[in-house]
Amino acid sequence: MSTFLAAAAICVSLTTTAELSIDSRFPGGSAQVDSLDQAARRIVIRPAPHKDAGWQCWWSFKLNGIHPGERIQLIVKGMNFARPIRASFSLDGRTWQHTAPGNSEKDQITYDLQFEQPGVWLAWGPPFQLSHAKELIARTSKRDTGAKEFTLATTKGGSEIPALRWDPPARDGNKRRGIWLQAGQHAWESGARWVGAGFVDWLISDEAEAKSLRATTRIVYIPIMDIDNVELGAGGKDQKPHDHNRDWSNEPVFSAVRAAQLLIQEMDEAEEFDLFIDLHNPAPNDLKPFFFVSPAMLLSKERAARQQEWIDTATLFLSQEKLSLAPKHKESGPGYHPLWREISKNWVTVNTKRPAVSVTLETSYNTPHSTQEGYQAYGRALGRSIHAFLERTKPRAN
Repeated sequence: MSTFLAAAAICVSLTTTAELSIDSRFPGGSAQVDSLDQAARRIVIRPAPHKDAGWQCWWSFKLNGIHPGERIQLIVKGMNFARPIRASFSLDGRTWQHTAPGNSEKDQITYDLQFEQPGVWLAWGPPFQLSHAKELIARTSKRDTGAKEFTLATTKGGSEIPALRWDPPARDGNKRRGIWLQAGQHAWESGARWVGAGFVDWLISDEAEAKSLRATTRIVYIPIMDIDNVELGAGGKDQKPHDHNRDWSNEPVFSAVRAAQLLIQEMDEAEEFDLFIDLHNPAPNDLKPFFFVSPAMLLSKERAARQQEWIDTATLFLSQEKLSLAPKHKESGPGYHPLWREISKNWVTVNTKRPAVSVTLETSYNTPHSTQEGYQAYGRALGRSIHAFLERTKPRAN
């Protein structure tokens, strides 16, 4: 009997001394721990600060020391962009799900959590890091779809920016069509990067429309523009001196933007440029995705007509998704931001000769459907939209 009691005492001791701990020492990790109450099983965090690296809104960490089945409170403090209605969690670090909606109060939100294993990953949303981009590119390269990996540029931090291109031969004496798709100009917007991944996985699929698109169209895809801040775990938006999406000028400071501008202009000079899409996540209260477009003052009649044709076509496909699509688009003009001319799509509008369409797609992050799978499904629908739009484009003689 005494042996049994001694063993039980050891078990109780091990259980009661197991402590919750937070680990954010990995690419994209971010958490400043304000307090950790072991007795109450309550954790208070905020996004880790990074000097001059933009908004403090992204957080991601692994929580260890969980007693299976116990209830834990996670309180996240910070700006409203740091406090999604639903946080994301993963049991394996790869597949992400939503928590239940949190209880929002002034400057903080409380998530009630319960897990059946000792360690769980928690984040603002499903992370999409450089490792995800490399994995996507490797998966794409293994399939015989005509994709070629290339390096767009090297960042200030020394990271190569991986990218994909499809460069099919011209057919029937006609020039090829051309599209440019990019994500990750703002590091915190991980959901938009999953939209891009969904597009690429659709593009390399056996779907007839995907085969047709990649066989007839020059396609460039950049999974992450601001790799340095994505890997740092910083927000990136409004970083010093400005972020990537305010850098599209004649003298950009970021190598990714400089390289993108040159390639886009080359496609335009070759008359093989039709569509530019920059993928983003919007504000917390934007509960339906929408398009930002260039102000009407920058559009020729032909370009305005093409833009409307794109929006009409995209609406047919995207509005059928669970995330849906807002019925109205918005302009990024003089009243939007002092550096409105240096926003990517506006630079493209002004600096391309062809009446190409250039838009920002803002995919909502604060809905029940803003999940890893929901984003990817939206990317697949975006691919079908692009195919349908380009099918309406008249062939151009070579």
